[in-house]
Amino acid sequence: MEEEENEVSIFQLFTRESMFAIEQRIAEEKANRKAEREAAEEGEEEEPQREEDELKPDEQLEIGKKLPTYMQNDFPRELMGKPIEDFDDYYANKLSFAVVARDWTIFRFSATKALYILTPFNPLRRISICILTHPCFNLCVILTIIVNCVFMAMNGSFPTMEKIFTVIYTIEAIVKILSRGYIMTDFTYLRDPWNWLDFSVISLAYITIFVELGNLSALRTFRVLRALKTVAVIPGLKTIVGALLEAVRRLRDVMILTVFMLSIFALIGMQMYMGALRSKCVLNTDNPNMTDEEYFDHIWDRSNWYPQEQFSEPLLCGNSTGAGDCPDNFTCIPELHSNPNYNYTSFDHFGVALLCAFRLMTQDYWENLYMLVLRANGPWNCLYFIIVILLGSFYLVNLILAIVAMSYDEQQKQDKADEENEAIELAMNSPEPHMRTITVVVPPGMTRSPTGSNLSLPPYNGKDKETASIQSEKPSEDHAHHPTVKPSFSLPGSPFNSRGKKKPKLGSQNADRQPLVPPYLEIFLPFADESNAVTPSSDEMYNVDTLKKYLTNDHGRRSLASLGMRNDGRPSSRRNSVASLLSRASHGSRRSQPSNKTPSKLEVLTRTMSKHKSQHLTPEGSQSDREGEKKSHPNSCRTPSVPDVDMKDVTVIRELLETASGHRGSFMSSDLGEPVIPLKDRLYLKFCSWTCCPCWVMFQKGIAWFILDAFVDLFITICILVNTAFMALDQYGMSKSLANTLTNGNYVFTAIFATEAFLKVIALGPVVYLKDRWNCFDGIIVFLSFLELALDGVSGLSVLRSFRLLRVFKLAKSWPTLNMLISIVAKTVGTLGNLTFVLGIVVFIFAVMGQQLFSNSYKDAYGENGTYAAEPYPRWNFDDFLHSFMIVFRVLCGEWIESMWGCRRVAGIHCIPFFLMTMVLGNLVVLNLFLACLLSAFGADSLQDSGTEDAEPNKLLEAIDRFKRFGAYVKVNIIVCVKVKMQRKSKPPILPVVSPSLSRVELNGKEPISDGPTPVIRNGKLEKTHEPPTPTATKPTADSATFSVKDMDKQSESSTRPASRATLKSHKDMDGSSSGSCSTLSEDAKERLNMVDAEGDPEINEVDVVFANYPDDCWCQIIRSRCPCCIRFENSDTGKKWWSLRCKAYAMVEHNYFESFIIIMILASSLALAIEDIYLPERPILKEILYYMDKVFTTVFIIEMFIKWVAFGYKKYFTDAWCWLDFVIVLISIVMLVAETMGIGEVGAFKAMRTLRALRPLRAISRWEGMRVVVNALIKAIPSIFNVLLVCLVFWLIFGIIGVQFFSGKFFKCVDAEENKVLPEEIPNKTMCLNTEGYKWINAAVNFDNVLNAYLALFQVATYKGWTIIMDDAIDITGDDKQPFRENSILYYLYFVFFIIFGSFFTLNLFIGVIIENFNQQKKKAGGSLELFMTEDQKKYYKAMKRMASKAPQKSIPRPEMKIAAIIFDITSNQMFDIGIMLVIMLNMVTMAMEHYKQTELFTNVLYYINLSFIIIFTIECLLKIIGLRQYYFKIPWNIFDFVVVVLSVLGIALSDAMEAFFVSPTLLRVVRVFRVGRVLRLVKSAKGIRTLLFSLAVSLPALFNIGLLLFLVMFIYATFGMNFFMHVKHTGGLDDCFNFETFGRSIILLFQMCTSAGWDGALAGLSNEEDCSDEEGNCGTYEMAVFYLVTYLVISFLVVVNMYIAVILENFSQATEDVQQGLTPDDFDMYYEKWEKFDPDATQFIALEKLSDFVDYLEEPLRLPKPNHFLLVKLDIAICEGDKCFCRDILDALTKNFLGTSDTGDIPADAGGPKENVEYKPISSTLMRQKEHYAARLIQKAYRAYRRRRGELGAPPMSYDEAMADTTPQEKTDIEKKGDENEDKIEKKEEETEVITPSEQKTVELGPDSDVVA
Repeated sequence: MEEEENEVSIFQLFTRESMFAIEQRIAEEKANRKAEREAAEEGEEEEPQREEDELKPDEQLEIGKKLPTYMQNDFPRELMGKPIEDFDDYYANKLSFAVVARDWTIFRFSATKALYILTPFNPLRRISICILTHPCFNLCVILTIIVNCVFMAMNGSFPTMEKIFTVIYTIEAIVKILSRGYIMTDFTYLRDPWNWLDFSVISLAYITIFVELGNLSALRTFRVLRALKTVAVIPGLKTIVGALLEAVRRLRDVMILTVFMLSIFALIGMQMYMGALRSKCVLNTDNPNMTDEEYFDHIWDRSNWYPQEQFSEPLLCGNSTGAGDCPDNFTCIPELHSNPNYNYTSFDHFGVALLCAFRLMTQDYWENLYMLVLRANGPWNCLYFIIVILLGSFYLVNLILAIVAMSYDEQQKQDKADEENEAIELAMNSPEPHMRTITVVVPPGMTRSPTGSNLSLPPYNGKDKETASIQSEKPSEDHAHHPTVKPSFSLPGSPFNSRGKKKPKLGSQNADRQPLVPPYLEIFLPFADESNAVTPSSDEMYNVDTLKKYLTNDHGRRSLASLGMRNDGRPSSRRNSVASLLSRASHGSRRSQPSNKTPSKLEVLTRTMSKHKSQHLTPEGSQSDREGEKKSHPNSCRTPSVPDVDMKDVTVIRELLETASGHRGSFMSSDLGEPVIPLKDRLYLKFCSWTCCPCWVMFQKGIAWFILDAFVDLFITICILVNTAFMALDQYGMSKSLANTLTNGNYVFTAIFATEAFLKVIALGPVVYLKDRWNCFDGIIVFLSFLELALDGVSGLSVLRSFRLLRVFKLAKSWPTLNMLISIVAKTVGTLGNLTFVLGIVVFIFAVMGQQLFSNSYKDAYGENGTYAAEPYPRWNFDDFLHSFMIVFRVLCGEWIESMWGCRRVAGIHCIPFFLMTMVLGNLVVLNLFLACLLSAFGADSLQDSGTEDAEPNKLLEAIDRFKRFGAYVKVNIIVCVKVKMQRKSKPPILPVVSPSLSRVELNGKEPISDGPTPVIRNGKLEKTHEPPTPTATKPTADSATFSVKDMDKQSESSTRPASRATLKSHKDMDGSSSGSCSTLSEDAKERLNMVDAEGDPEINEVDVVFANYPDDCWCQIIRSRCPCCIRFENSDTGKKWWSLRCKAYAMVEHNYFESFIIIMILASSLALAIEDIYLPERPILKEILYYMDKVFTTVFIIEMFIKWVAFGYKKYFTDAWCWLDFVIVLISIVMLVAETMGIGEVGAFKAMRTLRALRPLRAISRWEGMRVVVNALIKAIPSIFNVLLVCLVFWLIFGIIGVQFFSGKFFKCVDAEENKVLPEEIPNKTMCLNTEGYKWINAAVNFDNVLNAYLALFQVATYKGWTIIMDDAIDITGDDKQPFRENSILYYLYFVFFIIFGSFFTLNLFIGVIIENFNQQKKKAGGSLELFMTEDQKKYYKAMKRMASKAPQKSIPRPEMKIAAIIFDITSNQMFDIGIMLVIMLNMVTMAMEHYKQTELFTNVLYYINLSFIIIFTIECLLKIIGLRQYYFKIPWNIFDFVVVVLSVLGIALSDAMEAFFVSPTLLRVVRVFRVGRVLRLVKSAKGIRTLLFSLAVSLPALFNIGLLLFLVMFIYATFGMNFFMHVKHTGGLDDCFNFETFGRSIILLFQMCTSAGWDGALAGLSNEEDCSDEEGNCGTYEMAVFYLVTYLVISFLVVVNMYIAVILENFSQATEDVQQGLTPDDFDMYYEKWEKFDPDATQFIALEKLSDFVDYLEEPLRLPKPNHFLLVKLDIAICEGDKCFCRDILDALTKNFLGTSDTGDIPADAGGPKENVEYKPISSTLMRQKEHYAARLIQKAYRAYRRRRGELGAPPMSYDEAMADTTPQEKTDIEKKGDENEDKIEKKEEETEVITPSEQKTVELGPDSDVVA
């Protein structure tokens, strides 16, 4: 025992001896290294192992982390807070020591002298270390920082507090410097980046005290960064900040790409719109004889511009076609005065143009810029915006999201891996295997009473009341006759030795006994007799499979090391024991114990305890839902012990496990087993365990039977819904009776819910009731309802009413999606805790910074003598913390530009960097991280988790199921009755014998399939057949009928086993065939398909789809079988003629021309719809033409429908969804025709029906492959989208109802005749307003008067459109019927902040989540059958092979013969030449960016000549290339592009005036040249990231094109609807002469703007205008129609289609990065072939073998094999063809395999890499073969030499070296050595020449006869 006590711990006090030992170790290491270096220089063998074994610091023992749990048990408490020797092996020979603080945090310090004076043993330094490592020190610092932040956020300055804070921070810094040292060595003060921040803050504080630095406030702002110090102090935050920094690092490439693309957009914008936004509408003059000066004054006079109010924005106009017009009596004057928006919005120079481009990218208020440009320059300019929005905005912003999401994802994976490693470590290193007892202090709360828990603690050791010593026990001989059942916690494993603890008293039983089953392994072994129940020995019990199971199991993972012990404590002998398996995997540190250890008992105890904490048994006899739980935890029961045990038996008794949980052992038993029940448990027994008398138990059972029934649950759910509806009926101005009904309803529902809760408490008992979280939730709600009723009269407590809303969440119990959403939100809020904190810090920092920097500027500018004193004070300002917080929050929501304009007016240019920083960091990075968390929480895992968490069945479904069963029962009985009657009339048919035991497949829910002779399914009908049917060509039989897609769906859905892949494949093929022609299968394919494989694995049959050339039957099978005359008709002459007619019709419909004709008709009819605009009445001839064309289209479509009926038959036609769509649209046209012929076409109903013609373009979808794919994907996503929409509505309903309670009826205000608001000082309330003449009391357009209005308002807030107006109204409210007062209720801002966080960030982003999730599901389904059977490696290799197949070496351009041409060729094909030209392009770009509005003449001329010189350079480059490359110049696409640009530039200079007049400005052509940058990206190695980004864009383009088409189709349909409904609406709100629904073009322009949700609030205001209009002119809007139209459009376009766009980008980007990280990109193959050209200029596809080594060395990473590479090439076994050549694809294949590490390519088809037929490919050997031949040849040569030597032909061998050297002088020795060296060199050279594979300049291994390289 004593030896063990003296065992050396790894934790030792740090003393001078320790220091000396470290120094010695360092010295030794230096000496060793020196010796190694010398040895290496002398040419002795190196040890390459050295680098591999290099130690790394243990990640678990990093500074700031907690000491791992398994080490805490070993740590001596007395060493806490004291310097100890470093316990991480990495630091064993570094001058450092560690300190473990009282909260187990690890600190590390340098053992050198701090500040060159304080040694580690200096008392001052010791005290500093003690202070620094004390947990309270950190706490104090955090508190100080928080208090400091609070002071900074307050208004006013606090100089004394400032000084106090500075002093505290100084003390902190001094303590750190004294304890750590300053900067010179590791672990010193300034080596920690967080301390740099502190240091700079403190230094600045002192500098500002002593030096007058002028503008102090700017410097003081940096104090805000102190808030970041909290990050350094709280460990969890560091990881989030880590992810953030990682994301910022990765964003580098995206940032470069973004800036580059934005610059291009800005340059194009400058060239097109410079000075264009300055035009104004000026009042015409009455005086025709004005002088120029007078006229100049007149047009520059602000009061003559339209509109003439002083503070309003002048109207922009344009003189080009379609641009904005001026009102009557006004003229449009261009380039007048300033630009819009305080002169901040323009393209006048590069800076503002770049800002505009950034604004478009972030889509902030971009509709304003869009409208301005289109008004000034005409509608065609929308193309510029479409490109910038689609490429810039959608693509770049979402790339940022993709990157942030990926770095977050990786961070998470990293964290997960760390946790798992720690768990494994814990299992490995569980302490001290040799303890007899471990004394455990049982924490309070672990004790559970006998009744409440199925857990018994071990025996109570009477002597020591504090500690219960746990030991394995067995009744000793004298107790053997007591058959007492005792609990056992002993683990499989050794007897426990105690170390340094008291020995057990004699009274306690210390014999060892094994448990039956380790408590954390749930294994059911075979039954056996009770007396033989023993512990299995671990060898027999665990084989490798069970081990695998438990390695992945939560409980098993941590303490697995213990499982491999034999009964006597030695590791078991078998190799499959767990310990040995684990020891192979173990990777403990050098000091870790051997791997056969048991876990500490504490670990197991606490684990088992925590497991049971959550699991009480229900009181005895009470009805319980949880019997399943008892079963699922066999570990929770006790096992009887038996005196003598046979260790060989491996058995356990299942019933025992189940019943024992019912037994109740005593909680603490003394030696004789007498119960000693503590007070706590007695109270528990008395009050919580309601199991007193039998009658009560009966009563409980009765109540439980009632209250836990599924129907009661259904009733409660219905109550919740009705209650929610009641709450939603609350509205402004409701009648008395409605108010009473609602109040009474509330009482009723409160009573119902209270009763439910009360009965549940009785039925389950309080403990079980409170276990269920839903029950707790119910209880809280009931309590709050009563509280609200009690405090009914108290004013100001109406907020309590909103708690009733939480009842809505009770729905989540039975609504999985809502449940999932809530759990996702809850989970993310959990994981987002830290992130929210970071977001909070970022917002706080920027808010305080803004407040410090800009608050005074606002006060000065809008003060009495300020510049803008006459204007009202802006609402969005930086006056105090709340206002700055709101501005920063608004920027986070993506709205920065308007606040920035306000700021720039008062504070100048400094605002721009502030707002851009806030935008980029806050919105693009932190907020996207937020979104990334959400998306990751929304992964498939959480979807599955939420399903599996509550295993209890959904009672609601059960109730509904009962109704269904009842319905089915009734139906079956009716059918049986009818059938019985029918059978009396007719004979029963003979059915095949069906054995019920065999698996059945139901078809269409009707007949089951027998397992006898293979049945064949035709049209959902069973036929028993052996031979395939043989239909004749002339006449179809029932057998030739085909599946329709619908049928197949039904079949696969209703079958009880998954459909074989054949059916799935055929589904796909069916979908793939054009919908108009529903295809038929070839007979044998059909036969294969129809055989239903009832057992065994599904076979994979590739089903070929062959288009049959005869039609289906007209009617369904049932009708034919019921109608014998059909068959007779078919066989008659008429029938045959009819059949041939049908065949002809079928051939016609299937013909391509027919389809093309129909598509043309659809497009033409769509075009006709687009022409019917407001100007149609003015063009009578066109109107007439359209009228007759409409008739023609209708007729054509009707004829098409009839032909299809004849061709396909009704069954086929009406089982296809697309055909149904056609049918409905044609039907509408027919109804219209009939109505018109009867003369009632103008009736309202029919007029409305006319508008449905707008749906005609939908027919194009089914005929356009790309769109159909997208639409199919969308249709599959509809259920989940709809679900999320519903959940959104529920979430929003809650906010809506709260909004109604807060704001209903309070948005009214008093306005004068001109609609201007009257001040509250003038008119305080409603009565005065109505009594004053000319004043009106009006409501806000968007208000919260009822729930529907609230929904609309919240939708505007969630899309950030028009939300500022709503918030202004909300924070101004005073009371009912009172005038609003500015910022009277400013805290209502928080309502909107919370709504945006939960209603917008969470719910709207769920759309993206759902769509991406859906995408992934589709992709999984679409994975080809071949890839299903490949390993990951093989998949990568297969992909690479497929890519390779698409490439082949190109012939390189031959070098010209002429000398000059050859020189020019060399110059132009050099990389440096390209890079030089690139620099010139960049310079050209810079000079273009220097242009600006109204530049001086001199500047213009200088730019002109610079430009001229650039044109000359580019022309020379073009000519040189033409000379060098000759006719090949035009084979390269880039060159053609260059040539065109050069020609146009030269023309532009020559004919500049003519060009500008007729075409585009020549400068635009120069902009185009910028795209040549794309060429150079290939040359720049470091641009790989950017290449990936562009590559992912290229990959997504086809998909994006399809989605764009779909978006256009949606816009087209909505445009035609819009023109029908809103053509004549008056121009108000967001409608004006350029943006309206009068013509198709304008409608599309407006709808494009709204597809990003921009400006829809303005459009809504215009379209719903019912007051300011007249019915006579018919120019009124309709509110309901407008809301419905806009909201549906936004949901479809903004939430669904645009999010699909985002999903595609995210998907492709992650795919592209995955390719780059794991596999090879097409780019790598391109580079390979580019390099190949140099070695094989004639593109023969072969290179000589001797060039191979050079070639693979010359390649780029990742395929490159650097020299020396001889043996690698041998290993790769590359084929050698005739003439000692290697084939290019063989080399590439070998290099690919080498890179991917794929050796086994089992299932990959041989032709994956493309065909080799087109080349002479005759392999004769391979590199490996060649090496073997050489080796063999050498062996033979050596043997032959030896043989000749033996024969004496070669003379005697020379004497040995030692003999010869024995009698030579030193001088002779050196001569001999020299000669020997020379000879060796010669021999080596000779050998190298004779060797076939000659890796030039390298020979690492000399091959001797004994080398075994061959292997």
